[in-house]
Amino acid sequence: MIALAVLLLSLGTADLVRPGDRAARGAVLRSVVVSAAVAGLSCWGAGLPAWWVPVVVIVVAAWVVTTPESTMVGDAHPWPLVVLAVLAVAALATGADQPRPEGWLVDWYGGLEVDALQGVPFTSFAVGAACLVFLVDSANVVVRMVLASTDAGVMASEQTLKGGRVLGPIERVMIFALALSGEYAALTAVVAAKGILRFPEISRDVAGRKAEYVLVGSFVSWALALVFVPLL
Repeated sequence: MIALAVLLLSLGTADLVRPGDRAARGAVLRSVVVSAAVAGLSCWGAGLPAWWVPVVVIVVAAWVVTTPESTMVGDAHPWPLVVLAVLAVAALATGADQPRPEGWLVDWYGGLEVDALQGVPFTSFAVGAACLVFLVDSANVVVRMVLASTDAGVMASEQTLKGGRVLGPIERVMIFALALSGEYAALTAVVAAKGILRFPEISRDVAGRKAEYVLVGSFVSWALALVFVPLL
């Protein structure tokens, strides 16, 4: 699972540091350089083989180039999402028989005196931290690509999308944290609250395109927040 953590952490970091013009050379170069540094330090700190670093860098570079900021229908292609899912499964399988990780990150984690982390294996901590980074901005990219690929509500409006870029990560992090802590009643309340707040807006949409946009975006966002929980 350490390999999966490095992959998610590198992708999440690359999306956080690149500006709005994702296709610009400077944006791609900066993302690749930062993700390479993150992947290198993570692999070194967790005892992963050095060959995993160039693999992660190539994946990040391809991700940055093929996931532009544009969300116009027809501009998004679903294959980057399929490739990412396959790579995530492959990274998970790669670490299936991995022995106890060793490295400076493992030693640092072992020296932490945090009561909440007592008894939590390093691998679970690493995957959880990487998921949090991935859920902030990379998950937004995934949601926008799905919406554009499915023509959900013609992507609603740009103003709505900008608001979702802020609310989406907060919502995902809350759902992820609540699921990890086993607070399923509170998680249900968060989901229900969103439905109640969105209901007046959706009810005024006679054509139903707004409802399609909200449902597709919400379910994809929630799925991303919950998909890694069983691993922790």
